[in-house]
Amino acid sequence: MNIHIDKIRVLLTCLALSLLAHLLFLFTLRMCGTYIFARPVNQLQTVMVDLAKPAIAATSATAPMDNKHANSVKMVKEPKKAVTTPRANEDGSPPPADPKQLQAESAQVQDVPITEDKPDSSNRDSDQTEDQLPSATRKLASTPEILPPLRATSEFLTAKTENLSYLISILGMPVGSAELGARNIKGEVHITLEVKSNAALASIYPVNDLMETRHIAGNFVITNIRQQEGDFRSDVGFTIFLRDKSVFWFDRLRKRYSRETVPNSEVLDVLSGFYLLRNRALRIGKTETLDIYDGDTYAPVLVQVLRQETIRLPNLRKIDSLVIHPIRKNGGTFRKAGDMLIWLTNDENKVPVKAETSLPLGKVTAELISAEAVQ
Repeated sequence: MNIHIDKIRVLLTCLALSLLAHLLFLFTLRMCGTYIFARPVNQLQTVMVDLAKPAIAATSATAPMDNKHANSVKMVKEPKKAVTTPRANEDGSPPPADPKQLQAESAQVQDVPITEDKPDSSNRDSDQTEDQLPSATRKLASTPEILPPLRATSEFLTAKTENLSYLISILGMPVGSAELGARNIKGEVHITLEVKSNAALASIYPVNDLMETRHIAGNFVITNIRQQEGDFRSDVGFTIFLRDKSVFWFDRLRKRYSRETVPNSEVLDVLSGFYLLRNRALRIGKTETLDIYDGDTYAPVLVQVLRQETIRLPNLRKIDSLVIHPIRKNGGTFRKAGDMLIWLTNDENKVPVKAETSLPLGKVTAELISAEAVQ
């Protein structure tokens, strides 16, 4: 009997100690705080990113805001809303999540920048983005200014293409040929003159001259001159800057170059000046003036209109022509040539049909044997 009572007493003592231990454990939990096991402790907050304006977002994240933006932005700290925890199911499984509660929890953001409402926010954002661009970027984005041309193609050419062929003779004997061509390529003037000696003269006195000139945008004239006359050789070029009134000259063979100024924006090379003269209204007894940069020097060239004359071409055709006399100073491309006379057709085209000059070997004559033009 006493043994049975002792067992009951031990059981009651264990129950009392167990109850005391549970109460102590619950009291300790209450002192540490309340835990909600229905959701994670460190819940991720929802962050909304606007990808439509990356430039402004990047700038505001990396660079300090100036006073202009600081005045229009306010930091608002929203209070946290109380969250009620639903009871667990009878079987111990977690309760279903409340949609309204999840929506409210996802909207909790501690520091949210709120901009002041203004009527033209889209225009303001675009202005801010443009202001934040570097000045070099804005300069590259701007359209470069295109200056109007000082020279027009119609001043030199009336046809789209023109090809003239000449027979060169000395004392009545053929010694070479010359090709004079001009083209209008997309509004740019291209003129070439090529002079060559034939096989009979090349063994004694070879001649191989080439002049090329090109007009760029009506503001630049680029000319290249290569000459081979006997033992004399030359390879020079120059660019005339019409707006700057300057010339850059260079000698490829002697490795020399120079930059010089010219008096006006009317300066041209020899070929361009000749085509400009053809488009003028020439009158007998009148003197025309051309501003010419001839190879390595500038000089005004006077052109006298001497007389009207009828000549006969090698094909026995008679042509009514005007005789002109260019008065040149010494030097330049044709430094070895003497006085020159040129016969132009007495019409609106003024085609050069004949030219005469003097050389140490004798009088040289160039006569037109073929002409082709495309309007």
